[in-house]
Amino acid sequence: MAGENWRRLADYVVARRVALGMRDRRALAAATGVTERTLGKLENGQRVSASTLGAIENQLGWAPGSCRRILAGGEPVAGSEPAAGPAQSGDKEAGDSTLEYLASTPGLPPEVVRGLIALARNWREREAASGEEESGTDRRRA
Repeated sequence: MAGENWRRLADYVVARRVALGMRDRRALAAATGVTERTLGKLENGQRVSASTLGAIENQLGWAPGSCRRILAGGEPVAGSEPAAGPAQSGDKEAGDSTLEYLASTPGLPPEVVRGLIALARNWREREAASGEEESGTDRRRA
């Protein structure tokens, strides 16, 4: 049961991170000072320290104790606005309404949200790659 609670917290953390425009955990790690390895443990449903949870809550804009509430089966409580980090200033997905909508849609299980976000990200990457190929072809013709 304890493992399921940590997995649940992991789903919430990933969904919130993506909703804030942080495409990968490096951005959150840089913003919090938590190592990527420790953040990886958290996002994979493994236990981390209380100080790590506090740093994560602060960066995600959750009130203190929100991670413990999630672990106990509850919901996070909104705190102050998330601190501005590297992902929010210049990340092309920051403010992406589609990803924000997916991450905040009530009633969707966090694992479904994660899957939809991954699908949307893959779709965008393929579109960007095909756009680059087309522009390269146009240059060669000119």
